[in-house]
Parts: sequence; structure tokens; C-alpha cells
Amino acid sequence: MLFTVLMFNTCHAGVLLLLSSDAPYYRETADILQATVSDRLTAPPSFERVSLDAPGFEDILAKPHQLIVAVGSNATREALGRADTTPLLSVFTPQNAFATLLQTKNSTIDRPIAVIYLDQPLSRVVSLATLLQPDATRFGTVFGPISREWESELKALTAERGIHLEQAYLNHNDNPVAVLRPLVQQSDLFIALPDQAVLNRAIAKWILHLSFQQKVPVIGFSKAYTNAGALASIYSAPADIGKHAGELIAAWLPDNPIPGQLQLYPRYFTISTNPAVARSLGISLPPENQLYRHIEQQEQPLP
Repeated sequence: MLFTVLMFNTCHAGVLLLLSSDAPYYRETADILQATVSDRLTAPPSFERVSLDAPGFEDILAKPHQLIVAVGSNATREALGRADTTPLLSVFTPQNAFATLLQTKNSTIDRPIAVIYLDQPLSRVVSLATLLQPDATRFGTVFGPISREWESELKALTAERGIHLEQAYLNHNDNPVAVLRPLVQQSDLFIALPDQAVLNRAIAKWILHLSFQQKVPVIGFSKAYTNAGALASIYSAPADIGKHAGELIAAWLPDNPIPGQLQLYPRYFTISTNPAVARSLGISLPPENQLYRHIEQQEQPLP
């Protein structure tokens, strides 16, 4: 698969923000992205915004632009499906979904493509878990059809810290309680990994129920997970993704060549904690901003 260099043709129009839908989280991502670029450049580009559910979006997408920013998997699919050489930045797209979209392209890609994944690096998740349970020796997790590809990396990351990874596998036809109950019982802390949407809902329900029974803290991957009973979650909110994307675009626009095969995890992230769950588990919960600073300091600067 061929990737070219990400450069901008200043004779073209401005930046197109192509949203997968008019959902609030896509709109917030676009708002923060645009504000970040405007704050960082004395002569910011013009922005045009359209969502896939807007009438006539095809005509707007067909116009010349310096850059197309596809917000979400569906917008990325739509942009990739067109014979276009305009540089493309995909944001708010899970790593697996982006890889699948590229694999479905039968011809060579002759446009620069960069992506900021929605997923968190596993090292970040493990760092949060060890900050919250420093004495834990056994982390549990369940792998689904998508998250199974992270197994070897998660094993390596936990082993580096002297932690044993208790694991199981869950598919759509499996009984989640039969799979999850012994796994939770054997764990000091449980890490919930994102997978297929249907499986996410089934797993979340039973993980939180069983962990409550067994007094095992859970690390989730969304604010909803924390609200539902996880001790904490780590994720990148729309504002985090938008800020990172805006910073990259502001750096690119003065005609700086950027490798088109640029695949990044989000630079910024959010930690949400559940003090009520912490009290019930007898866990001393550091402030969220303190947890953030600890993890930030552990990470190497991202490009």
C-alpha cells in the first residue's frame, strides 16, 4: 500500500470537516479542532463543515480543499471511497475500524492519509490501573473478537510490572456469566477493553455486576462505564481529540511535509473516577488531575 507525503496545496480552498453525523460528540470535536487551529495561526484557513446526514454533502465533498478531516468511521469510509488525492486526516476512529477500512481498498492509495485513533494506548490503561491498585498482582481481562489482537501487548505490559494477567475469551454465542465469574474471582483488578458494540454492552453489564459482588475494582473506557460502577475510566473525549487534531493541522498548514502514513494515539485524554465505588472498596482515590499528571509524566512526548 502506497502512502505519499502529506503536503498542502495553498491554491485550494480551506479545510473540510466531514462529520459522520450531526451527533454532539462529532460537533464538539470539530468545534475544538477549529478553535485550536484559529488560536495557533495568525492567518487560519477557512473551514467548511458538513455531516453525512446533510442534504447535498456529496457536492461539498467534491469541491477542492487543502485538507479533509473525517470525523468518525463513517466519514472516513466515505472519504476513502472517493477517487481523490486531497490529504485526509481521520479522527475519532477506532484503530481496528481504520485498519479494516484500509484493507477494503482494492487499489493503491495515492493520497496522504493520517489518523488519530480513538483508542487509548494499552500502556496508558495499565499505568492507571497500577496507580489505583499499586499492590495488585493479578489483573483480569476478557478478549472479544476485536480486542484479542491486543493480547500479546497487554501480557507484555503487565509482565513488565510483575503482574500476572488472568484472561478469558468471549464470543457472541458464549455465556458471559460462565466466562466472567471465575475470571473476576481470580483478579485483583479488572480491565475492560472495548470490542464490538453488542459485545461491549453484554460484557459491561456482567463485569460490573460480578465485580460489585466480589469487591474487585474495574477500569473502564468511557464516562458511562465510570457512572455505571467502574472505579475509573480512561478515554479521549471529543475535546481531547479535537485539540490534538487542531495542533497537528496548525503545524502542517505552513507547507510542512508530513509523512502520509501517520498513525497516532490521542495525545490528550480524560480520567473519570467514581468516589462512591472507591469508598465501598476501601480504596484511597487520588484526584483525577493528579492521576493525569502521573501518567503524562510517564509517557514520552508524542509527535
